[in-house]
Parts: sequence; structure tokens; C-alpha cells
Amino acid sequence: MNRSLLLLATLSIAAVGSADWVIGSGRFNGMGRAGLALPGDYIYSGKLNPAMYGLAPSKFQFLVPRFSFRIDGVGIGDLQDFFGDIDNGGLNEDDLAKIARNLGDEDFQFGAGTGLGVYFNGFALDFEGDALVAGLPNQSLQTWVRNGSQGAVPIDSRLDAYGLGGYQVGIGYGRRLNTPGEMDVSIGLRAKIVKSYYTHRFADANSIQNNTPGALSPEMGGEDTLSENGFGLDFGIVASASKDRGFFVGATVENLLIPNTTFNATTPNLTTSTIRPYARTFNSGVGFINPGKYVFAADFIDMFNGASAQELRVGSEWILGGFALRGGYESRSGFTVGAGFGGFNLAFGGNSNAALSYALKF
Repeated sequence: MNRSLLLLATLSIAAVGSADWVIGSGRFNGMGRAGLALPGDYIYSGKLNPAMYGLAPSKFQFLVPRFSFRIDGVGIGDLQDFFGDIDNGGLNEDDLAKIARNLGDEDFQFGAGTGLGVYFNGFALDFEGDALVAGLPNQSLQTWVRNGSQGAVPIDSRLDAYGLGGYQVGIGYGRRLNTPGEMDVSIGLRAKIVKSYYTHRFADANSIQNNTPGALSPEMGGEDTLSENGFGLDFGIVASASKDRGFFVGATVENLLIPNTTFNATTPNLTTSTIRPYARTFNSGVGFINPGKYVFAADFIDMFNGASAQELRVGSEWILGGFALRGGYESRSGFTVGAGFGGFNLAFGGNSNAALSYALKF
């Protein structure tokens, strides 16, 4: 995807002028991303909990594709003026000094992603890809830019720009088991083949002052981008009295097998940090469905904080005829809102590139 395609995608949200949008996808994005114990939108709920594939209808079905966009600290015009092709991680080193002068007053991010899939009789096949660019100007640069970028650039000024992206192909299977009593249990697995990309460039005071190209960070070893391949496996379980109503209780181990796609990054303060796009988390959740009226979900993510990603997610859906209105809260990202009609969903406010954004927080 080149610069023109990136602009075409982001222009589609220019009219609403917001930073974090998910178009298509499952309802959980509008519900604070809670829903690992809620059936429905099975390609997407199956990514949260592959046991959901065991509750899915047996008929063959495509799901509405996902398109997600994140723009924070930059405008639509900035993407055309300052940033390079996706082939270079979205970062053109010749423009880093210009980026620092114009956007160095605060941290910024922009990204885009997509996903799609099919399922049939307990099996699911899906694809998703996401990319994110993050710029981290240090305090000296921020102060200088906020004061009008006048005079000599402070000698310790620096802009670090990171790119992180990748894709995964998932194959899932879920099965509903017959158990004694009123409660049924479903279990599922989702295997995924993943590839991750990383890049890091920086502009120092000299390059900003003289408008000369920035430089690749030392960990890049002279390469524009680094890439890693890996294989992962997710496991899920859900217990319910019905396929589509009442209470649901679920649990997952995301990345039971962890894809070996990590990068040794140099942080803005020149220390070393390991970027892990994928980490093992133990998660649990509850859900309740009153058909035709309302839905509720609450998830506890990374319960033991082994991936430093512990988070509470809660959300609700209210059904008004053919429309669904949604709201939710993520303890690390804030509030979300969403809507759905005829199988098409729209959400705003959640971090659409959540895993990538968290991986790049130093």
C-alpha cells in the first residue's frame, strides 16, 4: 500500500474528524472491547474467544470486513505532507526534520488496519493486518516547537519515530459439548500464522536545525525494516445455558503458544526495551443477552498482569428495533461508543490498533 492508498483510506473519515474509528467488525469495539463471553459476530468474537465458534450457526457465512483508523496528534493533510510510503514503515527519513518542526509539540500516532473472514460448521478462517506509526518528541523539542520553532534548536532536541505492523492468518475451531445438567460448555482453539514488522528512525538537533535527513536507529543494523515470523495458538472456553440468550461465562488463554515475533528497540531515552506485539494473557469474562432488548459484558484482561496489560473492559448494547446502540469503557483507553444496523457496525473511541499502541508505549 503506497501513500495514495493510505490517504484514500483516511479521507473516508475526514468528514467526522475523529481519531479512532472501527468500521465493520464486531459489536465489541463499541462496547469497550468487552465480549469474550458473548456470542455473535462470530469471526470477531471468535478472535476474543475461539470457543464462540462452537456456538456459531452451521451455515457458511462471510462477515462484514473491518476497516480501522487511528489519527492522534496529526491531521489528514499531515499524512500527505510529511509521511512516506508504507513500504518504508510510513517514515521517510528525508522528512523527519520537517516532521519535527511541524509536529514536534506533542506525541503523535496514525495507523490503519483491516480484517475479514468466513466460518462454517464450527470452523473459521480469518485474516487481519494492522500498521501504526508513532512519533515521540522529547521535552526540549516540544517546548521549542510550542514557542514557534524560532531560533536555534536546543542541543538535546530529538524526535524518535517508530513503525510497527504485521498481519496474521487464523484458523479456528470450536465445539459445543453436552454436559450433565442445564449448563453446556464450548471449547475452541485458534491457530495463527503471524508476521511482524518494525522500524525506528530519529532526528537530532543537528538534522532539525539544518533540515538534513534523519537516521536509522542502531538496532536497525542499516535495514529500513526488520521482520519476524511466528506461530501462535489461542484457547478458549465458554459456559452457557443457551446458544443465544441468558448468562455466559468465559475464559481464554491468548497466545497459549506465543508467536516469536519480538524486537529489541532503543527507547527515546536510549535504553533498550523489548517490543512484543504478542504476549500470553489469561482472561475471563461474563456476558448477558436479553434478545431484542439489551446485552451486557464485562472482561478482566491479563488477570495476573504477566504481559503488563491488565485491564477491565465493560460494555452494553441497547436494541431499538433494527438499530443497536452501544457504549463501553476500557480502563487503559477510555470510553467507546458504537452503533449497528443490519449486521453493519461502527465504533468510535476505542484504540483501534490496541495491541500495537500498547507495544510502542515506553
